[in-house]
Amino acid sequence: MSAAFLAILPIFTLIVAGCAAKRLFVKDERFWDGAEKFVYYLFFPALLILDITDAEFVMQDVSRGVGVTIASTLIIALLIFAVQLFAKSKNDTFTSIFQGGIRYNSYIFIALSNDLFGTAGVALSGIFIAYMIVITNVLSVIVLNRYGSKTKKNFAGVLLSLIKNPLILSVIIALFLNALDFRFSGAARQTVTYFAAVATPLSLMSVGAGLMFILQTDKTFAVIYSVTLKLIAMPITAAILLNLLNLQGTTAAIALLYCTLPCAANSYILSKQMGGDSVTMASIITWSTIASAVTIPVVFWVVGV
Repeated sequence: MSAAFLAILPIFTLIVAGCAAKRLFVKDERFWDGAEKFVYYLFFPALLILDITDAEFVMQDVSRGVGVTIASTLIIALLIFAVQLFAKSKNDTFTSIFQGGIRYNSYIFIALSNDLFGTAGVALSGIFIAYMIVITNVLSVIVLNRYGSKTKKNFAGVLLSLIKNPLILSVIIALFLNALDFRFSGAARQTVTYFAAVATPLSLMSVGAGLMFILQTDKTFAVIYSVTLKLIAMPITAAILLNLLNLQGTTAAIALLYCTLPCAANSYILSKQMGGDSVTMASIITWSTIASAVTIPVVFWVVGV
């Protein structure tokens, strides 16, 4: 537990630093928007391409690990719908509970994968992201199209935007280069390394800057319920599936780590665009991020990773 906590501590220190900087020093929203675009379109793709091209994969284990995260996500999604049959949450609040229960923060995922498992962890996390970005986004759009109150999204447009996602594209490019046994060297490697080095600190500070401390008292239960699903129910589900498949090693640890992550910050944007309960969504994102600083090392300690 202490090893996991010590690996997580710098991650959440940077998140807190970003939160403080946004409120005390760098209050201009345009700075943080620009910083996140650099991370999304340049720095994280550089990190993924560099580490995946260098990696050696056992694809059978990777496939089973990804299968565990997909299955865990679908089980939690079905559980949310089953509970809704009896709980009868308001439609807009239900969309926030759903997104909070199944979506993950890719910035924290890559950063923790790097701190806990090094370049091999980053490479594996990139492959997991390529699958899970598609699945979680499609599920979220389906729910918001059905229960949200604003303009519905066209699924062809959603799929096109996912295909153009820079993280997915960088994984595809890197896997192609890896298959060709290509390796960066010399000045090219140093340049990509410089870009990659910026990814983690800037992304985590951007996560902190995006936190919104809003909590409506009448939505407290919805927030706690959604955060519990994501940070406790999904890891338990994943741990059971990993045990049933007898999957161990770094791939299993990355699969478990994925299921412990807090909700994605861009869930708020999607909620606002499609008529979800964006205020509750913001609360779920913030409190799941804060709570995960405790739940992630506890889950790893209990499971024995």
